[in-house]
Parts: sequence; C-alpha cells; structure tokens
Amino acid sequence: MAGHAHARPAVVAVGNAVHWRGETYLVTALQGTSVHLLSQHADGEDAVVLLDTLARSPGFAVLGTPPAASDDTALVAPQAAVHQGLGGAAMLEGLPESAREKAEFWLDHVLEVHTGLPGFAAPGTAPRACYDPEHTTLRQRYQTKAAELCAAHHQVSAATVERKRLAWLEQGVWGLVDKRRVRAPSTRGRVDEQVVKLLRKVHQRHKKRSVGTRSRLFELLRRACMRKFKKKTAQLMPSRATFYRLLDRLGILCGKETARRDSSHRPDPPFTLAMATTPGEQVQIDTTALDVLALDETGRVVSLELTAAIDVVSRSVLAAVVRPKSSGTKAGRGSRRHGGRATKAVDALLLLAEMCTPQPMRPHWSPKATAEGSDLPYAQLVEADERMQGAAARPVIIPEMIVMDNGKVFAGRAFMDACAQLGISVRPACYHSPTHKAIMERTFGSVKSLFSQFLPGYTGQDLQQRGKNVAAERLWRVDQINDFLQQWIALGWQRRPHSELRNPFLPSMPPRTPNQVFAAHVASSGYVPVRLSAEDRLRLLPTAWVKVTEKGIRLNNRTYDSRALNGYRNTRSGWPGKGQRWPVRYHPHQPETVWLEDHRNGTWAEAGYVYQRLIGDAWSEHVWDQATAAHLEKGGNTRDEAAIARLVRTLLERAGRGPSRTAAPEPAPVDRGMSVGPLPAEDPYRGIPAPDYRHIASLPSMDTGLHQLCLPPARPRQPDAHRPGTGFQPGDICGPQTAI
Repeated sequence: MAGHAHARPAVVAVGNAVHWRGETYLVTALQGTSVHLLSQHADGEDAVVLLDTLARSPGFAVLGTPPAASDDTALVAPQAAVHQGLGGAAMLEGLPESAREKAEFWLDHVLEVHTGLPGFAAPGTAPRACYDPEHTTLRQRYQTKAAELCAAHHQVSAATVERKRLAWLEQGVWGLVDKRRVRAPSTRGRVDEQVVKLLRKVHQRHKKRSVGTRSRLFELLRRACMRKFKKKTAQLMPSRATFYRLLDRLGILCGKETARRDSSHRPDPPFTLAMATTPGEQVQIDTTALDVLALDETGRVVSLELTAAIDVVSRSVLAAVVRPKSSGTKAGRGSRRHGGRATKAVDALLLLAEMCTPQPMRPHWSPKATAEGSDLPYAQLVEADERMQGAAARPVIIPEMIVMDNGKVFAGRAFMDACAQLGISVRPACYHSPTHKAIMERTFGSVKSLFSQFLPGYTGQDLQQRGKNVAAERLWRVDQINDFLQQWIALGWQRRPHSELRNPFLPSMPPRTPNQVFAAHVASSGYVPVRLSAEDRLRLLPTAWVKVTEKGIRLNNRTYDSRALNGYRNTRSGWPGKGQRWPVRYHPHQPETVWLEDHRNGTWAEAGYVYQRLIGDAWSEHVWDQATAAHLEKGGNTRDEAAIARLVRTLLERAGRGPSRTAAPEPAPVDRGMSVGPLPAEDPYRGIPAPDYRHIASLPSMDTGLHQLCLPPARPRQPDAHRPGTGFQPGDICGPQTAI
C-alpha cells in the first residue's frame, strides 16, 4: 500500500525529506554511496554525505514531506513509528482481509492528521487548509477528521482519532489493528479455572506411575471433582470430548503419545549440530534393538541387539556387533541371575578393536564386497597398511573423540580405560537426549529399514507391527546374522549414496557414498594406520582382580589353572591396596582361557579351564549360565563345576543335532477358565476312602483239582423208589459235592 512508504526505516530515495543534525533536507540525487541533500531552511547549507554515515547519524529520520520546525513531535515521533511499524506491517499478512483493510484505512487518515497529507498523496502535494500543521493544532485536526468520518457514515469521535494516532506513534501500523482479531484463544477454553488447576494436580500426582490413557485421567479428574466440589461436579466437570481437547491445549500427554512427543527430558534449545571436518574427529556409538529373532548357541529363540559406531564426516559404519538378548532366572531373591544375556562391556571393547583393524574378507562373501573394486583408494591404503590387502570395502578410521551413551556398557571403567589407552577422548551425551547422537539414531533407523525387515524373524518396532507366528519362522543363528550384517555394510551401506554427503562447493552434484567421502578426505589429510599387537588386544579385555591359590584362579564359578601360575600362588601382587589379588584378563565370549598380567616384567601367564576336556568344544559365558540355571533347577550347587561342565556339553550337542523331527512337542494345557452350565451330579462314592491294594488278602484256594472241575456230566439215574425226596442227589450232575 502507498502508506507503507512512510513505514520503511532509513529508506532514502530521491524526493524524500530527511531530518539530519536538527534540520530538514530534501534528497535531490543519489550518486554511488553519496547522497546530495538540499537544505529546506533559508539560511541552511546543502550537503553531500555518505549514505552509511547519514544512516548512522543520531537523530536521523526519513520524512515524507518536510514537517514544521516548531513541532518537535513531528520530527522525533515519526522515527519511532517508522522503526516500530516495520514488524507490524509484516504481521498484517497473517490477519483476515477485513482486519487488514481496516488497518490500511486508518493509516491514511492518521497520516493526514499527523503530517497534513494522506498516505496516497503524490510528492509535492500541498496539504488541505484544515490539516495544514502550520495553521492548525492537533486538537483541531482531530475534530475535523472525526467530522469527516461521521459524514462518511463512520461513527468516530475525536477521542478515537487521537487514540489511533497515539497507537500509531507507539506501535506503528500494528497499533491500528483491532486487537480483538488477533486475540489468542484461552488454553482452558470454557472449562472452569478451578477444574484446570485440579487437573494439573491430578496429573502431577500420577506422573510417576505407569503411563495410562486419557480415559483413566478423565476418571481420576471426575473423582477429584466429586471430592472437592460435591454437588457442583455436574456443572463444572467438562464432557469427555471437551476434556480431550483441553489436554491438547495444555500439552498433557497420555498413552502412546508420551513416547513420541514427551519433551520433559529434552535439553533447552538452541541445539548444536554435530560438526566435524576430518574423518574420526567425531564418532558416535550406541546400542539398540535390531528387531529380529534368532537362535543362540543352545538353540533358543532370542532377540538381538546391535552395537555400532559411525563416523560423522563420512557416515561410514566403522564397526558393528550383534549380540543376543534374553532374560535369565534367579534361584533366590538375592542370588545372581543365571541364563540372561545382553550386550556387555567387552562388546564395546571389541568394537574399538574392530575400528582399528581392516575387515577381512570371508570366503563365501560376494567379490563385490572387496575394497579393491570399491571407491576406496585401494592402492594408497595397501601401500600404507598391508592389512588392507584383500580386505572388505569398509574404511579404517581411528576415532579422535567418541560421543557415547550413558549406558553401563559404555560408562564402565573398562571402556574408559581402553579409550585412554588408544588416545581417544570420550564425551558422554546428556541424559535422555537422543538429539546428541542424532546421526547414530538415524543410522539405526536406516539399518532396520534396509536390513532387518528383510530377514526372517523380523518383529517390527512394537506389538502392533509384529506378526502372529514370528518365532515359528525358519530363523537364522546369531553368528549367521552377524555375518550377513558385516557383508551388508560393505555392499549395501558403504556403496549407497547418502543424502547428507554432498559437495559443499558443488551442491548441484548428486550425493556421494561414504566410501567416496572417505577417499576424498584421505587425499587431503592422509591415512595413518594403528596396529594392535596381541598384548594390546589383551589389554582391551575386561579385568578381574582375583587371588591365585593352590587350586588356581577362581573366576565366575570356574577354576583356571596351569603351570605358568606357580610363581603367583599366594603371593602379593605389588599393586597398591590389592594385596594378593592379581589383574586377570578374561573374554566372556571365549571363557576357555584367562590371562594374568605381571606388571613387574611385562609378561602374561595363561591359564585354561580345568574341566575343558569335559566340554571339548567352543562355548561362551551364555552357555555356561544356561547350564548353571538348569543345574540349579535340579537342586544342584554352583560349586559343582564338573556337573555344570557336563551340562554345557549336553547343551552344545543338543543344539548341534537341531530340533527333533520325530518327537512331537507336548501340547500346552488349555486354560478353560471357570466352569459354566449345570452343576455336575453328586458322586455316589464321595466319602469312601480309596482301597489300599497292598493290604487286600488273597482268596482261599479250592481243595478240588482242575481235572475234577472239567469232568463230563454224568448220566441221569433212575429215581430210587426206596429213597425219599425228589429222586435227585447233589452229585447226580456235577459229581460228588465238594466243600468250598
């Protein structure tokens, strides 16, 4: 609109009047960065000033036309109105059309009252006599403008015109807007304020309980209103639909909304993006569920966890480890849990070792996964590190700083000591702040969508996305899935263009792959390999301080012994505060052997498990826990190592044979619930004790032999007339009568 020409701060144009050094000048010409000013006073002098110097001068203001020198308000007030009105003019774009037209209508009239000319007046136009600031006062101009508006059927008083002008001087164009059009709705709507306060108290009281739905909170509020307001509850209690809308206005989350929108643990903004300029400058590491079921060493169905490390600059997955996760059993309330499994500190230590070591190719992998045919600078890498010969297409980057989660896996002493040994600084992320590891969290989502969902046994993110018979599918073993993942990283992830990997100098080029970005940085910053010796790898393992006795080393309910321990039995280690306890390194996934470190001469003493011959195969800590749990269920003791070792071998043999194809699984008993229908008939034998068959006497034997029982029937004889009776005797048919 034309009136906006007066609302632009410090916009100098030809024909504009400006106020500078207490005088009024007319801009006659603009030449480069210079401004030619023509004085409007009889005794004034013209000037040529740099535009930047003019704009920075105190008291400078751009005027539409030269104001009267006697009116001090006209010289200073337009500057405030102009500078404050810029934001208001921009805010007019979001108003309704009627409110915007009304503000523009008042702007023209206010400008005419204030300067004598309306906003649409052409340059050089003389003001009307009734609005000339040199011959009229503000009060007269207020009354004249009110009379004109009333004649145009606008019921306006002189006080309204004055209020509009003062609002324009204070707030600019925004002061002319009807604030009723921009008034924000109340957060509580029409719900009584007492009910809203009571709702906040109820929500705060149940905040630490399990997350419930909105209907539960509605019922809790209704009960609280009944206790507090009694008979007024029907009038004050909102309806269910109004209550749900009130929760949205107040930002109260219930049910599944808390998992997506809860920001109570979010740090205060602004958020800083992860910035790095060279590979390894910042590496993010974390653990998440892989959403896949698999078979562990004992043949049980377990869920999987993924621990990975990603480089911020190249988005390369430096290392990844897949571990099963399952809950165990406890023999007592205070006893140790047996049979459980999850990602441990040693997995994070192995991850550090894999970052420093090239990934070797495996015989069954695709030839496309080799580094020789990839985008990596293979010739330069082999020249610097011969271990890259025949390695997979995954870069080797030594981290300078690791941003880790605050879980026990990474916050433990073992991980911190290993990072200090490798010269890596560790920066823990804030609690409950996934944004501090945003790249890692997004990478996990990509792994699940590009890798996990194509495997059998994929469970989805939650129960709603889970299939009905996922556990019954043909599942892979944990080691097989780990092998698939390592191959997919070299083939699928490192060769896939990433949307964030663009050339900042050539943004129109397509995105690059992680291997291409790594190759570009190697050409500029070089590649320095880090070689880990056998002793370095041992120092990355967890440490246990144990005493060496005559029977050897007792660790995790197992005994280790060898001749190399003879010089350390019942001796002091020399470590301050440790007494006779020595540092022993152990590998939870390879528990057959432990290593005792002698700091005095830098040697290592190796000891093996004394009952390894009973097992005879490779095993892990998880298999031992499973066997221990089975042994405890039978009433055994954790000190019986030989029995547990035999159970370990039994589990491994059973897992190697696979599931039985002949024996059908026993069906689970059907829970039919409470019995319904007519009552059953009364048992006629109720109350009669069950017979004890061990105390029942045998029947007496008969005196008659078997040959007499099977005699043929005798001929009937003629009745004897001399004998009384019927003429029949007992022995006439069956022979002589025998006593039974």
